[in-house]
Amino acid sequence: MMSENLCAVCNNPGEKKCPSCKVIHYCSLEHQKQHWDEHKNNCFCYEVQSSDVFGKHLIARRDLERGEVIFSEVPLLFGPKPTPIDNGPFPCVGCSQLLNQETSDKCEACLWPCCSKKCPGLGDNLRHGLECKILRLSKGGLNSNESFYKKFRFDILIVLRTLLLQKVDKEKWDELMDLEAYLGKRGQGTKIHRIVDEKVKYLQENYLNPLKSYEQETKNNIIPMVDTKTLHKIYGILDVHSTELNGQMNAALLYLKSSVIEHNCTPNTMQAIENADNKYRIIVRASTNIKKGEKITTMYTHILWGTTARRRNLWQKKYLQCFCDRCKDPTEFGTYFNALKCMGTEKEPCGGSQLPSNPTDLNSVWNCDKCKISLPNDDVMEFVNHLGNEVDKVLAKDAGVKDLEDILKKLLVFLHPNHYHVYTVKHSLVQLYARSEGDVSDEEFTKKFEMCQDLIGITKKLDPGNARLSIYLAVLQNELFLGKFSLLQKRFNKESKDVFKEEVDAMRKMLEEASDALKYEIGSLTGQKMNEVICLNKVKFIGWMKENGMVDL
Repeated sequence: MMSENLCAVCNNPGEKKCPSCKVIHYCSLEHQKQHWDEHKNNCFCYEVQSSDVFGKHLIARRDLERGEVIFSEVPLLFGPKPTPIDNGPFPCVGCSQLLNQETSDKCEACLWPCCSKKCPGLGDNLRHGLECKILRLSKGGLNSNESFYKKFRFDILIVLRTLLLQKVDKEKWDELMDLEAYLGKRGQGTKIHRIVDEKVKYLQENYLNPLKSYEQETKNNIIPMVDTKTLHKIYGILDVHSTELNGQMNAALLYLKSSVIEHNCTPNTMQAIENADNKYRIIVRASTNIKKGEKITTMYTHILWGTTARRRNLWQKKYLQCFCDRCKDPTEFGTYFNALKCMGTEKEPCGGSQLPSNPTDLNSVWNCDKCKISLPNDDVMEFVNHLGNEVDKVLAKDAGVKDLEDILKKLLVFLHPNHYHVYTVKHSLVQLYARSEGDVSDEEFTKKFEMCQDLIGITKKLDPGNARLSIYLAVLQNELFLGKFSLLQKRFNKESKDVFKEEVDAMRKMLEEASDALKYEIGSLTGQKMNEVICLNKVKFIGWMKENGMVDL
């Protein structure tokens, strides 16, 4: 085996490393170029491994530093999410941007709605370009009296695009079909099988059967595999492996490399989707230092859910069970993010915390850490879900301070002060406290500061690498700064400005940490907007410091 510090071409001492993988050495640039054809297929800082327990997963081939790009890729599949739409906004057939008017522009060939007749996606073969020809073959009811949402089943488009990969890129089609679809857990008799079967039959009757007739007439085999089993497998792959874009979009994306990254509730990678040139490239970076031989991990569920909710979601949506360090720790790294208050008995109030005795068991009994009271898991989750629904209702109506304080007061009767439902309400509250134009009480400032600091502590414990909560952390640091800045302006005295130096230095650090949290989020729309807010606050702060002679302190 070749020594690491010898040139891969001539075996002489090599001081130069391949700048990408940093594994292979060369004695000169000429030998590096000469070796590229042989090396390029292995020029990655990771390798794909497979096991019976974990399936396909990625392993670091060398030490990776925080912030280092591991890989980037454009989506293999892009299109409207494979879920039916019954009312409200609907996606453009070309770019999946949400539209509101049923009288919007139409693709001139197939008459499906689009954002504009000039939408680039209409002519893109990986989007609407090829499927348009199949949509035109439909013997369904585009001219019938059916409602708009019956005529246009946007949920079947990405499946058509998947089938057309057989024509566009057979090699990628084969890679896609090699992904796990968990058909054994989605078989006949299951609810998901019934749901998917309706979609499959609709697709066959309205589009694939007319396509078969067209192929027979023209003796042109356009899509080889369109059988029922293949369609069920495609839906399984999309359900398990696709990523969704929401907000102003209704889109599902599937990335091949990203699909084999293993799940962990404390992931060591951060992912950002950048929409340069409408390509939605995903960039996967190390969120912490990763040692050679360690698994490269991501997160498939919501990091701001408690363990029981996360693990149930993983099992229901991804057919996965997680046994990471966070899932195995009942306290979730000391945050008590999943804990209830133990009510004790009427005669003996307890004040302890109810926690699952074995959090990796979906049916674990919940025990108090102070008394002997136990609760069945189903009862706990039913109650927690009920409280979660109440929180969602309050947040959905653009709640003010009083509404949020009322629901928070109710939650704190039953839940630990760090519970994930409490976190959600507090995160909204800190963005409202001490924001009024009038006089703000010292009590309101205190509430804002204490909540911000508590939430920052929880956020950093749950996401030490800033992999998933960078926006949340930036908001909290920014709100803490705004409160401190407002209070400083209220109390500031130029004659004794030296007294405030420590506060000013702390506020500088808050803005720096907020900016650092967004370092790799600038490519996203939310990250851009939050960064603009923080930059504007920096300008205001620097202007105030200059005005008050604080710049040199």
